[in-house]
Amino acid sequence: MRTSLAEVQTLLTGLAFGESPRWHGDLLWFADWGAQEVVAVDLDGNREVMVRVRFPSFPICIDWRPDVRLLVVAARDGLLLRREPDGALVTHADLSGLAEKGHPWNEIVVDGRGNAYINNVGFEFPGGDFAPGTIALLTCDGSARQVADGIAFPNGMAVTPDNSTLTVAESYGKRLTAFDIAADGGLSNRRVWAGLDSGVPDGICVDEEGAVWYGVSFR
Repeated sequence: MRTSLAEVQTLLTGLAFGESPRWHGDLLWFADWGAQEVVAVDLDGNREVMVRVRFPSFPICIDWRPDVRLLVVAARDGLLLRREPDGALVTHADLSGLAEKGHPWNEIVVDGRGNAYINNVGFEFPGGDFAPGTIALLTCDGSARQVADGIAFPNGMAVTPDNSTLTVAESYGKRLTAFDIAADGGLSNRRVWAGLDSGVPDGICVDEEGAVWYGVSFR
């Protein structure tokens, strides 16, 4: 069966280090690590800086709560930040107690119930010796706990539309791994969603039909 590839067009240039693209409110949002900004751009390429994160931290990944407030993972200081309606950036949660100092937090995904899943790479990156990472759960009431470990560099997470399954890209494991989501947000029934013979998965999403898409950083 043959499929045709959509034409690729350049929407925006001049990024320092773009990461975590999200479609929200008819705009493409993303984190620009190098510029320490969260940017939104329309389909004509018009951009607007929505959030600036102070040095030495930087915005590494974003998602939204059900109340449409933006959450921003500040990679180096263990904080999850929240953008208020007036544009102010405040601390939403302190995750530093759930990982060793110097082990950066990476990706976030928020399910339809408002539970946020944030993963930690598990070692000093870049430059440190590899160790498996973890996934933490931040519930709507503000409590946080670890819900998975042994993740070989977690690098992208997505939740199915029915809130039943969390899928995580394991870059160093060359696989997509799935978990069942319990009513309290806990994870169970870990399994390989897709084993990848070649290529390193870096970032994933789930479409409206439940299909998982992933980016390949290199082969």
